[in-house]
Formats: sequence, structure tokens, C-alpha cells
Amino acid sequence: MLNLKELTEATKGIYINGNLNIVPTNYVIDSRIIKKDDFFVPIIGENTDGHKYIIDTVKNGSIGFFINKSCNNKTEIIDESIKINKDICIIEVEDTYKALYNAGKVNREKNIEIPIVAVTGSVGKTSTREMISSVLKQKYNVLTTEKNYNSLIGVPIMALKIQNQDICVLEAGVDHFNEMELLSDVIKPDVCVITNIGTAHIGTFKTSENILKEKIQITNHIKGISKLIVNEDNTYLSKIEDSVKYRVEKIGMDSVSNINTKYEKINFTTRIYGEKKEIVINALGNHNIYNALVAIKIGEIFKLDKEAIIKGIAEYKNFSRRLEKKITKDNVILIDDTYNASIDSMKSGLITVNNMKAKRKIAVLGDMFDLGDKSEQIHKNLSEVFEILNYDYLITLGEFAKYIAIGAKKYMNSNNIFSYEKKEDMIEKLKNILKPNDLVYFKASNGMNFDEIIKEIE
Repeated sequence: MLNLKELTEATKGIYINGNLNIVPTNYVIDSRIIKKDDFFVPIIGENTDGHKYIIDTVKNGSIGFFINKSCNNKTEIIDESIKINKDICIIEVEDTYKALYNAGKVNREKNIEIPIVAVTGSVGKTSTREMISSVLKQKYNVLTTEKNYNSLIGVPIMALKIQNQDICVLEAGVDHFNEMELLSDVIKPDVCVITNIGTAHIGTFKTSENILKEKIQITNHIKGISKLIVNEDNTYLSKIEDSVKYRVEKIGMDSVSNINTKYEKINFTTRIYGEKKEIVINALGNHNIYNALVAIKIGEIFKLDKEAIIKGIAEYKNFSRRLEKKITKDNVILIDDTYNASIDSMKSGLITVNNMKAKRKIAVLGDMFDLGDKSEQIHKNLSEVFEILNYDYLITLGEFAKYIAIGAKKYMNSNNIFSYEKKEDMIEKLKNILKPNDLVYFKASNGMNFDEIIKEIE
């Protein structure tokens, strides 16, 4: 980690106040969650300027903050902050966003001997990174990406936390062209994982080929172990071969047998160090098998023994709002899978829940975002999965989700399919049809705010 002197040098900033030997241990961009001794980074966003909240963070015990050189009331903020806390750490920078990025990059270079596993892909990044971490923690001190810190803001924050760990597992996500190059330059990974290439963000990247070109840039600054792990069952990733920069390790269902899903667990057989072993995953969704195969490969690379790898996978815990099971007082089972959505994750979730036992099954689906001019077609394409499913009702909400309902009429009783534009109408309908022992599956992009709908149903 960087002390205040190193932080000033890394950001090419100007030291204003504070003890140069102080080492900030946590960097925060959201003033609402500031805790004592956090260092505040006021980002200028589309909707607000973080500089407005600097004084609040000082009052709440922050250890210090960056401040833009061009901030209109810079002098007033500095003077007021020092009045509140004479020891407050203040660094003036040209741009707080760039300062954070550069600081993360410098701290990574300071700790370059610590190997990093970088995880990216269209879907499954978070669950894969968590399963990898669960395995590696059986033997090592591991730093893992917190929350959804996988962006050009989040990754530098995580890089600033690197200090004395054995291994780091960092997630990398992009929304625009050429961001992955910047993330790779901060992370400087030893091992890269690409979970899959799908349609997430295709509205921005236009084609899956472009998504692949962007994701593969995670390897631009690969070093050390120099291995790339990919899913060979994915059309695009299956074509990747060894390069001068890295060696490719491929995982896929060909290495798996005896899959058994029951009691909300997945059992299957695969090889670890060439020996057949039974694996248990305590989570819903067959997509987790791919996550486990990646974690096994990582475990082998870092020389964990077979039993530690198996134990690490078994101890993996699913994240909130990712196939999260809730039961109401009337014994209605709610499956909350609303953290985000793509056609691949929505299909996977629908199939997973379809295999669960319940008196009746109801699918409640909302719009998938960032699909651009392909939105209508991709939602129509999703409806084809209902040919192999057995849901009693389908309810959709949103401008494009209605195309799922239209297409599903080929495979379901049209009297049990409903589409709504208003959240209140959909909730009312759902309340009217729900009975004890029903199972309801919720899935939509995060911006559809389905978590609020689920709370009301609960």
C-alpha cells in the first residue's frame, strides 16, 4: 500500500496537508458509506460531483481526500476540512479519476511479485472469481474483488489494497471499447480467465466478435505464469490457441460425468491432477460446473492438493440476488436472480429453476439492457427456450420483454402469458395468481429494479 508521500508522487499531485507517513487502507468513492479512516475520492460523474460531499466525509471521520485543482470552491473546502480535523490528509490533483487509476497502477507495480488471477467474460465473472477464491483460500492469503469493483474505478481501488497477500483474484468488466487494455495495465495478471463470450453489452460492441476482441485484451499485460483459461464449449473461445504471450488451458463439459442435481446441490465427477474425483457445489445452476472447472484448473496451477480444491468448491457460497432462494410466510418460493441479465444467464436460470420441484412454476422476466438495435430480436430468441421448459405462467415487464411473451405463445398456454409496461400492474397480477407452494423465478437486468418487486411480493 502507498503512504501519503507515495500517493502524492503516484498521482503527480500537490501535498496540501497531513502526515506524509500515513497509509490509507481503504479508498471510497461513495460519500454515504465513508467510515473512520477511509480515504475519499470525489469522482465527477454525469449526475453529480463528489466534491460536494467532501466536508461530509471529513465530519464522518475520513482520513483524507483528493481534490481537483479546478474545483470552484477548493480553498473553502480545504480550509473548512482543516478546521474540522487539523490532521486531515489532502492531495490536490489534476483529475481525481485519473489520480485513482494512476495510484492503483503504481501500487500494483510496487507489489508486482504477487501473482494475480484476472477474471473477465460476458457473464459469470463474479461467481467464477468467488469460486476461485474459495479454492485458493484453502492454502493462501487471498485478496478478492469486493462488491462489483471491476471497472476503471473499481479495479484501481482493489489494486490499492494489494500489500502482503499471497495471491489476488480480480474481476475485470468493461462497458466501452479499449477499457480492457487500461484494466490489464493496472492488473498485470499472471493468469487470465475468460468465462464466455455472449451478448452482454452487444449494444455497445455491436458483434460478439468485437466483444471477444475487447475481452482478450485482458492478456495485453500478462506476465509470470502467463496462462489463459477459457471455456472450450463457447463458440468464440474454443478457437483461441497458444500465443507468444500466453499458453491456453481449456475447460469444458467433455471432462465432466455423472451430473446429479438435487437438494439444491450439484454433484459431478471430473479429474483433478488426472485422478477422477467427485465434486459437490452447494449452489443452484449448472453454469456453476464451469466455474468449478476453472477453479480446479487454478488450484492445479497454484499447486493445491486435491482435497483442498474439493473443499474449496464445496465451501463456495452463492451471492445475493443470484439464484437466491426466499420463502414467504405463505410458503411461496421466490428465486431472486435479478442482479443482472443476458440471454445466456436468463436461459441458464430458467432451465435451472425448471428442474426444481414445485406445485406450479411462474417465470417473471424483465428487459435485458444494452442490446442496442438487437434488443427485439434477442428477446424473441430467448422465447425459444420455453419449448423445452414446463412453466405454468409467464409474466413479463418492459418494452422488450414483451417479445419473450409473444414468442413463448408457441410453446405455452397463451391464457397463462401476460405482458405489462407498468410495474404496479404486474405486481397486482402476480399477487392475484399466487398460491401456497408456488415457485416464482425473477430475472431481469439490474436497472429494471426487480429487487423492489420481490420485496413487495415478500
